[in-house]
Amino acid sequence: MEAIQKMNLNELQELAISTAKEAGDFLNKSKPEKKAVYKEEGRDIKLIIDQDTEKLIRSSLMGTNIPILGEEYGGVTSKERYWVIDPIDGTANYFRGLDECCVSIALMEGNEALIGVIYNFNNDQMYTAIKDQGAFLNNMKISVSDIASRDKASITTGFPASETIESSMSFLEDLKGWKKVRMFGSAALSCAYVASGKCDYYAEKGVYLWDIAAGICLVKEAGGCADFKLIHKERYEVVFSNNLL
Repeated sequence: MEAIQKMNLNELQELAISTAKEAGDFLNKSKPEKKAVYKEEGRDIKLIIDQDTEKLIRSSLMGTNIPILGEEYGGVTSKERYWVIDPIDGTANYFRGLDECCVSIALMEGNEALIGVIYNFNNDQMYTAIKDQGAFLNNMKISVSDIASRDKASITTGFPASETIESSMSFLEDLKGWKKVRMFGSAALSCAYVASGKCDYYAEKGVYLWDIAAGICLVKEAGGCADFKLIHKERYEVVFSNNLL
């Protein structure tokens, strides 16, 4: 607890930023190497480098004595502060050489996001936010869009792994009326794009907390709305918007 009390949110964010950069550098340097798969199940793919990157991030953050919840090595949520990390959000994209992937680090307290850091290491775009201090992209303040009608707005989402034609048709029906529909394959970047006004609305079912934790802080601090609810075990349904749609 002593280490926690010594570090304020700004100091903790600086640590998260430097850690994300270190992880991103590691992932960039590893791009030319063959990506070893340790698990492939359904639409999901897990790489050894996911594990290696999470170890790197954990090693950097553990000095804070704050518990860590990560995609690869688990952990638990808490009413107290805890880190939430996704070493590569968009692993399938990274595996295939697509640039829609990132490192995501958040500090949570219960269900409240205190810090959000999302780093797209492919183009050196660092999205950052601290509760009550605004949201930024590479130190430039960002805000959600002012688009208020679906026929002018862009939605980002992910196609659900539906078991029935009916549920798939229902999903497609919900996309009617939007000007543009985008599927990036990264929940964290989808959140960052809403926060920065590049998209206007993000909705998806079945994501995990580590996919969206940093995005919660970013979207709220950029003036948007971040609604998320637990729907099954560790999976969430999320709706992040510019607060006008």
